[in-house]
Amino acid sequence: MRVPTYANYMSMASAIRQNKNNVDQYSYQSVSGLKHQNYSEYGMQAYNIVSMESTLKVTNTFMENNELANISLNTATLSLQTITEALTTLKSTLTDCYSFDLTKVSPDETGGELTFLSDATSDYNDKTITIKGTTYTFKNDGTTGANIIDISATTSAEEIMQKFVDTVGYSEMTYQNGKVSFPFYTVDGVSTLLTSTNASSVVKMGEAHTMSPENALALENLQKLAFSTMSLIADTLNTNVAGKYIFGGGSSTAPVSFKYSSLTEFQNYYDGKSTIYPSNASATLSRFAVDYSKTKDITFVQNGDNQGIIKADAANGGSFLEEAVVMNATNVGTITFNSTDNTMKAKQYGAFASLHEGDTIVINGTSAGGNARAFVVESVSADGRTVTFDNSAVVVDAGPVVPANDIVLNKTFPVGSVINLEGFNDVNLAPTATVTGISDDGTQLYVNVDTSRFSGSSVGISKWSIAAETYYLGGGLEYNQRISESQTISFDVKASDPAFEKIFRALGQIAQGNIVDTANCLKGESFDVNKTERLLTEAMALLTSATSGDGDVSQVQNYSIYSITAKLNADYTILNKVTENQKLAVYN
Repeated sequence: MRVPTYANYMSMASAIRQNKNNVDQYSYQSVSGLKHQNYSEYGMQAYNIVSMESTLKVTNTFMENNELANISLNTATLSLQTITEALTTLKSTLTDCYSFDLTKVSPDETGGELTFLSDATSDYNDKTITIKGTTYTFKNDGTTGANIIDISATTSAEEIMQKFVDTVGYSEMTYQNGKVSFPFYTVDGVSTLLTSTNASSVVKMGEAHTMSPENALALENLQKLAFSTMSLIADTLNTNVAGKYIFGGGSSTAPVSFKYSSLTEFQNYYDGKSTIYPSNASATLSRFAVDYSKTKDITFVQNGDNQGIIKADAANGGSFLEEAVVMNATNVGTITFNSTDNTMKAKQYGAFASLHEGDTIVINGTSAGGNARAFVVESVSADGRTVTFDNSAVVVDAGPVVPANDIVLNKTFPVGSVINLEGFNDVNLAPTATVTGISDDGTQLYVNVDTSRFSGSSVGISKWSIAAETYYLGGGLEYNQRISESQTISFDVKASDPAFEKIFRALGQIAQGNIVDTANCLKGESFDVNKTERLLTEAMALLTSATSGDGDVSQVQNYSIYSITAKLNADYTILNKVTENQKLAVYN
């Protein structure tokens, strides 16, 4: 086509370009959904558009982060479900063990039945029975004295038996239904209570009660299940999401240390005699440690039975103490000691907030007077002002005392904690011991030990350390994640929280060695008739508290699986609602 004039040509070219621009614009709008390519073309609307796009970018960032938070919450919830299911199975097995008499679970426990066969006092005269190393002699002529059983006024076997019970005076020994009964152990079927008798012609000892094979198998299976449950829970709590241990308190270290591959290995460590699984939270979680800089030279001394003493070099200022609170008018105000309640109370709020139930402390300083000694904390008030001590030591009434840095509250190894003694290559020591106490000046640590591995003493060791063992290696960090401009959720569940600590304590007490006390009193060993029943009962109470709280209204954070689950569900609900709103903002 010919263009008659230049003007017509330019007009046509301009129309073509405009058509092309319109096509490009419409194409851009259809593909992008935007009206213009440049903010300048929006005029006065540009500010609102820029603000909206900025908000959408922030929202998208929140959504990306929230997706990771959602994964963490779901993983934590699934972990708790796994733990709950495992504990349900264990509690069912534990309940089954209550179906048989827990006072007769020992293969070496006797019913202790003695039957007196004759009504004639002459048949008993000068006969003896030895009980726990003490010999008692029957007399029918009115003779009295120490360890004499005067049966001169009796007329029947029943009366002779009752006289025998009254004279011996063991509270566990009873006379009923024509027999004398005592619930003491035997070793290989031989009574450790009744060691010898020349009265066998008139006194008959009954057969020892032994645990049935079914009951023995039930107890063995319970211990195996407790160990496998500990291992499962340890693996579950060590779950890692995107490089973070969700139960690790912000630490890059796996929070739970469970180094045992078999029940036998676990029981070799926690043998239930010299090394007992910790029985309180402070001992379970203790990380207390000392080395040469604290104690200077140390000495190991055997102290009879299974007791040992680790002595610090007091002459050179050595001790097993770590300064916790230097008391003065600023941090405690005044202090009052009350023997009636066995408490120590400060005027200042939060003065003793660093102390916890089960902590062992040593108070020293001249102004402390008669209270300059060791105590075990039973509880700390919510305001941190009042510490109540257990009955192992009672405070002396004093105060109000106005300390001026002359009273120091020190922490040490909690009673019940397991300490590691490995590394003393020149000393014949067992690798572990259980702390049973500390001297009032903090220079002597009392321990339960394997006496065959604690027979000597050593002075002058300068390269060593003694540390408490704990299952928890994680940190204490609690962090908040912002899920929108106005809302946050907290990731504050740690494997050291009371719910999990109680679980590990309960399972460890069940799985440890010598859950049935087989001590031999013929060798002077003390024994606990009720050990199995006591341990299993305590374990059940701990597991119930750890799972459901059992009516616990404690203000302690994360005290039960139920409370943790409720918290995670609430966080998940909030996160889900926020995410839905953010999707509406982005996609609509």
